[in-house]
Amino acid sequence: MEKPRILFVSKYHLLTSIQGGSEERVWLLSTELARRGWDVHCISEMKKTPDPAVVDGVTLHALPPQRSPFVANRLALRRLLTKLRPAVVVSIVYDLYTHHTMLEAPAGTLKVWASASEADGSFLPRLKLVKQNFGAARFYAHLLRFVYPTWMARRGVRAADLVLAQHTGQQEALAAGGIDSVVLHNPQTSVPENEVQSHLGKPLVLWAGGIKDWKRPRLFIELARRCRDLDADFVMIGNIQEPKYRAILDAATRKLPHLRYDGAVPRNRVGEYFQKAHLLVSTSQAEGYPNTFIHAMMRGVPIVSLDVNPDRLLTDKGLGRFATNLNDLEKAVRELLANSDKRREIGARAREYAVREFDLGFVVDQLEGLLAQRGVGRGEIGNRK
Repeated sequence: MEKPRILFVSKYHLLTSIQGGSEERVWLLSTELARRGWDVHCISEMKKTPDPAVVDGVTLHALPPQRSPFVANRLALRRLLTKLRPAVVVSIVYDLYTHHTMLEAPAGTLKVWASASEADGSFLPRLKLVKQNFGAARFYAHLLRFVYPTWMARRGVRAADLVLAQHTGQQEALAAGGIDSVVLHNPQTSVPENEVQSHLGKPLVLWAGGIKDWKRPRLFIELARRCRDLDADFVMIGNIQEPKYRAILDAATRKLPHLRYDGAVPRNRVGEYFQKAHLLVSTSQAEGYPNTFIHAMMRGVPIVSLDVNPDRLLTDKGLGRFATNLNDLEKAVRELLANSDKRREIGARAREYAVREFDLGFVVDQLEGLLAQRGVGRGEIGNRK
């Protein structure tokens, strides 16, 4: 009985300079499935396949860096799909790779698409978010390079056999567009009790993510400026994805002694920052299901978020504070920094929820169940001949 073969296709990989939530999600799922006996492969853009090509039980395959927004390595991807003939192929992007993966998968392959960001799976709502992110002038100047991949990605999603949403809000949005989906939460490795925040000592307010306009890091800098009277440290971590922010951060940290930028922290050290944090602040315009939220909840850290509230976890579940403007964000931060007992109470609820809903083993159990319902599992012959 051969191992079933599962193939993940994404634009980037954790071994590249891009280390976002989608890349972490792919790697957590990949390595856990490999540990459970699946034959796991990952395809992504990288200059060359690492040596050795098998990392933590997962076989890596390199696609050349994309040279055109209208091609996306379709022929190279087709060759790899034909060679590997996986039982299951999973796409966790929403671009041309979504289309090519779903349409080039060999006959008999179970095709799975998983949403990653807000408005994934849609056409006009997605373009609206892209316009907000890039600005109207750039959006209209390069309209075709935004419209074409989005249109093709939408076609790819419609060709999937199984669609995975990150939370009920995404599921409802997909349903409104005529796409049925199943909710599968993002996975995260559970942390031991000794890594849970005690909420003692000088508070640390953490901001984590890619530093670009979409995440609105300037709002966190402004929050730190407003809270400069508090005995608390404000810390930012993440890769600078738009060069202008290097000068912005340098100027801000010079003027505000309690604000610091610790750079792009390696993935194996990210947990240290969440373990030390007393609050996580999010200023992003929109998200899918932020992995930063899950990292914080696992460690008993309340979340204070501007505009992002997946599954209404901050309001209905009481796992932090939700704000719709900067004044309310500041008010929530001040309230929680002044009350360690309240932070501890919220953090305990958050940890209990995270361990129950996002534990890697639990999420992969659910994924294996969904695949088994569709005829593929560790008891099946997975590789296609």
